[in-house]
Amino acid sequence: MAERLEDELCCPTCLNIFKDPVMLKCSHSFCRACVKQWWKHKQGLSCPVCRKSCLPMDVSSNLTLKNVCETFTKTSLESETMCSLHKEKKKLFCLDHQLCVCLICRDTQIHIGHKFCSLDEIAQEQKEKFENPLQKVKEKLAEFTEIRNNCSEQAEYIKVQRDLVESNIKKNFEELRHFLQIEEQAKLSALKEEEQKKSQMMKEKIETLSRDMATLSDLIRTTEKWVTSNHVSFMNNYQIAMTAIQELPDKPVLPPGALLDEVKHLGNLKFTVWERMKEMVSYSPVLLDPNTASAHFSLSEDLTSVSLNVEKQRPMNPERYQSWNRVLGSALDPGKHIWDVEVGDNADWLLGVVWGDSCLPHSSFVWGIRFNNNKYQIWSLPYPSKNLTVNVKVQRVRVHIDTNTRSLSFSDSHTNTELYTRSNIPNWPNLSGKRTMYPYFYTNDKDPLKIIPLTLCVMTQIHK
Repeated sequence: MAERLEDELCCPTCLNIFKDPVMLKCSHSFCRACVKQWWKHKQGLSCPVCRKSCLPMDVSSNLTLKNVCETFTKTSLESETMCSLHKEKKKLFCLDHQLCVCLICRDTQIHIGHKFCSLDEIAQEQKEKFENPLQKVKEKLAEFTEIRNNCSEQAEYIKVQRDLVESNIKKNFEELRHFLQIEEQAKLSALKEEEQKKSQMMKEKIETLSRDMATLSDLIRTTEKWVTSNHVSFMNNYQIAMTAIQELPDKPVLPPGALLDEVKHLGNLKFTVWERMKEMVSYSPVLLDPNTASAHFSLSEDLTSVSLNVEKQRPMNPERYQSWNRVLGSALDPGKHIWDVEVGDNADWLLGVVWGDSCLPHSSFVWGIRFNNNKYQIWSLPYPSKNLTVNVKVQRVRVHIDTNTRSLSFSDSHTNTELYTRSNIPNWPNLSGKRTMYPYFYTNDKDPLKIIPLTLCVMTQIHK
């Protein structure tokens, strides 16, 4: 660079100064790339040396400096090919000193007894030795380029995944909020209904009591009037007055259950709402991993269904199947696992488990049941397949695996008919090590394979 800049600008010996030198309005010169880098880093337009503000239109090519640099470069190359002592062109190569020399140098005292060869011949010979190593470097560069491009592709796909997952999260929470709003309205409506019902009952009770009280008040006033009247009038109405004052209504009682039932409305409110929530939520014992799905697969939003579809853009990450139409489920922990898969009218499928290196889960052993060409087979790659005799077309397959007993079984869950069972399977993985076991799904049919959710049950338990 023409001026020595701070380290944050760029390398002070930037070679771009020879190719594309530019001059700012303040007369300082730099390479164009370094100026752009400086402006981007500082987020402002100024000269890296004097800090004077400038505009992109103030940047002009420094043709004078460019010509000087080109002349200097040409002169340097020419001086390199000339002998500095004899001003002759270098045509020989001294094998003893490993130096390029001219014809006069060969006959000097310093090179007596040395072996020489043509500079052109040895240069061509040495250049040929670089062909294979250089080709390997190019191949290595191609490998790095491929991986970098794939990383860039994955970086872009991460954003796509983020948008998709974010949308699904919002959708699920919106459904939960909608459910809670409905439950809230139902609870409030029940509360309001009871309040109106019991308020009306109390209103009617109060009105009845008010009428009875008015009747008694009238009786009291009439009787008091009779008692204070003359004796003849009193005795003439005695029997009627005595009968009226003796036939009194029974003592009123407060109606039971008149108040609101707070226990019904508030008791274990969150629990009862949560218990009702099981009607709208589902739990799948196995979830499909989109990062392993082949490009020809389409997965449902809840990751429980897979079908053959048009090819989708998916990055070539290490976990993804590049051949066949396969997808893995979530990794299995040690213990027992059961899941049902609805195969329906799908005419080409394979269900089971696979185990191998956790970074390459599809690289090793597969055990599964296969349906193709109206025939059922047990696949145990890398071992030969085995034909099964099944009298009825299976609509739903149950996979049952027990890692403790190293056993695997397949059955028709509709009819509870066993299709195949195998114990003590060879090469069984140690799930505590690097080897991991995954549910395995393959299909070459547009009809989906769907994992059946489990029936949810809410239970309470007393801890002693």
